[in-house]
Parts: sequence; C-alpha cells; structure tokens
Amino acid sequence: MGRALVAGLVRGRPALAGRIVVADVVPAAAEAGAAECGGRVGSPAEAAACELVCVAVKPGDVAPLIDSVRGALAPGGVLLSVAAGVTLDHLAGAAPGHALVRCMPNLAVRHGAGIVAVATRGVEGPRHEALRALLGPLGAVVDVPEANFAAATALAGSGPGLVALIAEALEDGAVASGLTRAQARAMAQGVLAGTAALLADGLDPAVLRQQVSSPGGTTIAGLLALERGAVRAHVAEAVRVAAARAAEMAGG
Repeated sequence: MGRALVAGLVRGRPALAGRIVVADVVPAAAEAGAAECGGRVGSPAEAAACELVCVAVKPGDVAPLIDSVRGALAPGGVLLSVAAGVTLDHLAGAAPGHALVRCMPNLAVRHGAGIVAVATRGVEGPRHEALRALLGPLGAVVDVPEANFAAATALAGSGPGLVALIAEALEDGAVASGLTRAQARAMAQGVLAGTAALLADGLDPAVLRQQVSSPGGTTIAGLLALERGAVRAHVAEAVRVAAARAAEMAGG
C-alpha cells in the first residue's frame, strides 16, 4: 500500500520524486520502492526526519517502528499512517505531540483513481488544506470523522475486492454465453470503467439503473435475476461485515 501511495503521489506531482526517502527492513523492498517512485533509499531514521512521514507497515508493527525512530521525528512534522485499525489515539500514544493523519487509501491511488479516507489530529486550517492538496493526485480525498472510519475502511479499502468479484462474475456470465475469456475480460473492464465515469459526477446509482432498464429489455431481466438472489443485500452485508471487522481491529 505504501508503494502504491507514493507512486500515485509522484505520478501526480513528479517534482516530489527527488524529495522522497524510502526505508524498509527488507533492503530489496526499499530499493524496489525507491526505483518505482524515483526517490532514494535511506535508513528509518532518515525517513523519519522528513516533513511528512508515511507509516505503511502491519498494524502490530506501528508502535514498535515509531518507538525505534521517535528521536529522529522532525519537530512540527506530520505522521501519516495507512495501517488498518490503528487509531489516532494509538498514534498519539506512540508519537506524542506530533500532528497525525490516519489514512485509508486503496490500491487505485497508484493510478490517480483511488479513494483516500482521512482523519486528522493537529492538522488544521491551511495545513489541512495543504495536506488535501498533496493527496489530491491520488483520487477522491474524503474527510471522515474517526468514529466512522471503520465504515470508510470497509468501503474504500475493501471495496475494490468486492467489485473485483463482481467483475469476475460478469466475465463468467459472458463466457458461459459464448464470448472468449479475453473478450469477456475486455468488455467487463470497459463496463466497470464506463459505469464509474457515469457515476463520477454524483449521479444516483438508482437513476442510472433505471435509465438503462428498458421495458421488457435485457437489463431488467438481468436485474430481476440479481434481486431473486438478494445480491443487493449480500453486497451491503459484505460492507457491513467488513466495517465490523475494521472496528474490531481498532479495538472498537
């Protein structure tokens, strides 16, 4: 996730490349990350001294990592975490006195088409606007009260996996109806991209669904099959269960 995030930032703001320091306990991973974004490999202490420090490790490793570099953190710097379930309180306990950002991006940030849910502490006014501007090239940046972060994690973080399953189902149905796998994949990808473009301006999904459902046509027939299988309810329940799991990981 860290590599996807930094790749998206540099994609949108190439001038950042020369200012990025990448650190990882696995040297090969640090080298690959630096090569991808045009930055340089540095020690954890060097990375911690940057103006904005992105912590992209497993949740259980966040506190030990911050503890190991606390003395190197720049006064007035911002600590940004993409670790699922790690709350602002947890971050404040590990790095007291620092400005904090809890962030939940998804992998599409690599292409500038992601969603970035953000909750902050100690990042107000112009500083907050600067943070949003920095993250802007990643996709849609949405400020979310931390009390709702589990739901944001489920939708932004887990949503691509749920949509990928739907993409697989679209492919399988098309193959069962006679298309080749390559044809079905190309068309399913186009359907998803086109639908996303239609919804990008805030169009109500229900309105779009009605617009493409001609009386007695193919779409309404397919929709009735989905409703018989309670697909809408199952997808909504999948998001709810993912949100509950995110809250459980955060100790909530």
